[in-house]
Amino acid sequence: MPNRSALLVIDMANDFLFAPGTIATAGGADYQRRAQALIPRVARLLAGARAAGIPVIYATDAHAPGDGELAKWPPHAMKGTDAAAIPAALAPQPQDIVLEKRTYSPFLSTDLEARLRERGVTRLYLVGLHTDCCARHTSGDAFQKGYDLVWVTDALQAFTEEAHQAGLAYFKMWYATAPERQFRTTEELLAEWAEQAGAAP
Repeated sequence: MPNRSALLVIDMANDFLFAPGTIATAGGADYQRRAQALIPRVARLLAGARAAGIPVIYATDAHAPGDGELAKWPPHAMKGTDAAAIPAALAPQPQDIVLEKRTYSPFLSTDLEARLRERGVTRLYLVGLHTDCCARHTSGDAFQKGYDLVWVTDALQAFTEEAHQAGLAYFKMWYATAPERQFRTTEELLAEWAEQAGAAP
């Protein structure tokens, strides 16, 4: 049911999408092309979720100096900077939830779980970056906490297409309990939500 679900948008911030962002620049031109290709798909999913009454939750890096992750990676998406901002095409609406995370998984550094519990959410639709890192760690935490997961395969991406596919394969191996239902494309999910909402796709 839509009101038991939420759309979780992971790390769709400027630093991950556009040069000269630290992450986007490190990924190179091919990565930037594939990451930016997510924007219109995620925008359509945002609109579809809102129309269907499905809560939208953004979980986006907003790092502070001294964060443990910065011992591994250079400073990126620093809190309060344009690099950590969500681009205008994906701008949150007043009813959306925006969480600033400081770890790969928002379950560790935000009150995501409390927000989900208070809304009775049991199913998470995952989109964003990166399939093999933040989406993977978020999926692992969510699975072990008992959430039903749906991955929108063409609205996730990684530094390479190979890494993206490896991430999806990992989800299927370790977390999926009904893969035929849990792996969806943008078009499939929009049609499903429209049907649930009693509207035409």
